[in-house]
Amino acid sequence: MSSDALFRIIQSFVFVAFIANRAYYNRKFPPAEEDTIEKQSETTLTKIANYFSILALISLLIYLIVPRYLIWASLPLPTWVRWVGVLLALDGFALLFWSHAALGENWSDQPRITTEQKFISEGPYRWIRHPIYTAFIAILGSSLLITSNWLVGGLWLVITSVDIAPRIKFEEEMVLEKFGEQYRSYLNRTGALLPHILMGKKN
Repeated sequence: MSSDALFRIIQSFVFVAFIANRAYYNRKFPPAEEDTIEKQSETTLTKIANYFSILALISLLIYLIVPRYLIWASLPLPTWVRWVGVLLALDGFALLFWSHAALGENWSDQPRITTEQKFISEGPYRWIRHPIYTAFIAILGSSLLITSNWLVGGLWLVITSVDIAPRIKFEEEMVLEKFGEQYRSYLNRTGALLPHILMGKKN
């Protein structure tokens, strides 16, 4: 088996595992519509991300099934860099599972504020306000390295970044309104996607 074939298999497992994770938690914690105070409506950025995610999915399938059609978008990455991508994906999944364990039933696939909303500052939330989004970037962004293809990886990385931007804005505004000074203090000691110790300042 060639190294390219191996990385295609790895990339398929990464993507399937990501989709399976989302499906599992959507089924375990269905939307609590009756307890919802406010939820995020679809934004222009969200619509753009949804449209382009179709292109990203098509490009990924082409890469996995007939990679020769995307050879023009290949990156000359050494094998060890592609393995770094695999480690990045694994770290992303570890952070994702840790974040879900900390959130429990407070998780929702669509950003929302509920009557039973709890303020969570345990697990990765001690240092990062949105670790699940950090995990998304790590997992989907790792495809840039694993596939060694700027079209496949670039699309997923850009789409993920565009999608989470309005989510973060909505969540922080609503949680600040609900928890007030408690959350404002939390804002000052945590980073949005990375700990302050890595950013050097509030991100």
